[in-house]
Amino acid sequence: MTKLRSLEKRRGLAAQRMTPAFESYGLRAGPDFSLDPFLNLDDFVMSEPTFPPHPHAGFSAVTYMFEDSAGSFVNRDSLGDRSLIEPGAIHWTQAARGMMHEEVPERPGARCHGLQMFVNLKDEHKRAAPAAFHASRAEVPDVHPSPGARVRVLAGHFGGVASPLSKLLTPITFLEIHLAAGATIEVDAPSHHNAFAMMIAGGGRAAGTELSAHEAALFAHDGDRVRFEGGPRGLQLLFGEGAPLGEPVVFGGPFAMTRLEDIHEARARFARGEMGHLAPSTRVS
Repeated sequence: MTKLRSLEKRRGLAAQRMTPAFESYGLRAGPDFSLDPFLNLDDFVMSEPTFPPHPHAGFSAVTYMFEDSAGSFVNRDSLGDRSLIEPGAIHWTQAARGMMHEEVPERPGARCHGLQMFVNLKDEHKRAAPAAFHASRAEVPDVHPSPGARVRVLAGHFGGVASPLSKLLTPITFLEIHLAAGATIEVDAPSHHNAFAMMIAGGGRAAGTELSAHEAALFAHDGDRVRFEGGPRGLQLLFGEGAPLGEPVVFGGPFAMTRLEDIHEARARFARGEMGHLAPSTRVS
């Protein structure tokens, strides 16, 4: 069975100019659409610095810059990392017990098209040491499994090829798939895992169901593979799958914990400066 959902659109304005500085189409987990261990995803466009330095704890914040992005992001964090997230690159902020980070366009005004994804951590990993992982565009493997099909292996494995991000506390498969018109591909989706597809551009079929841009599908099936087919305009999608953690999730602003008391503890750690410090690199309106 395939469950469908339209993505939620959000829009933010640059306060001084009242022009769009941030737009996104978001996918959120819910009681009838469990993405566990994924918490949410946002297909976004940003042209100006939008979010000042902020903390995260209890999960991993992942940024992938699509190849059609005109600009790059600069990521800075309280661990001392400074990485350029160029088009085609992925940055993985494994916040765990807590850290600060900031991501801003390298060139203000340039259209930055990317994905932000939150991946949950097991309760036993939520107090692990934070870490940051990065793969440049050249380091992300490209696989061509069939005519008209291209797969970028962002996390996990596909076709015997592994992503360079090998030290993740939550093991998942995360793929960007490009299909020409009429091209097909099958991907592994173990029946005891949660698997989803998020359509970025074009349209086609997923597990026999018609889908178009800004739609998502959650797959509940009897087999272990999902088939995708590109429509007349081709299809670009993100595919994710992973074993559910099966633990409660309690949100508290930028923190995601297992219990409410853990949220209070995370806020106390942040107030004591235990998540580090990071001065803003630019003024955000």
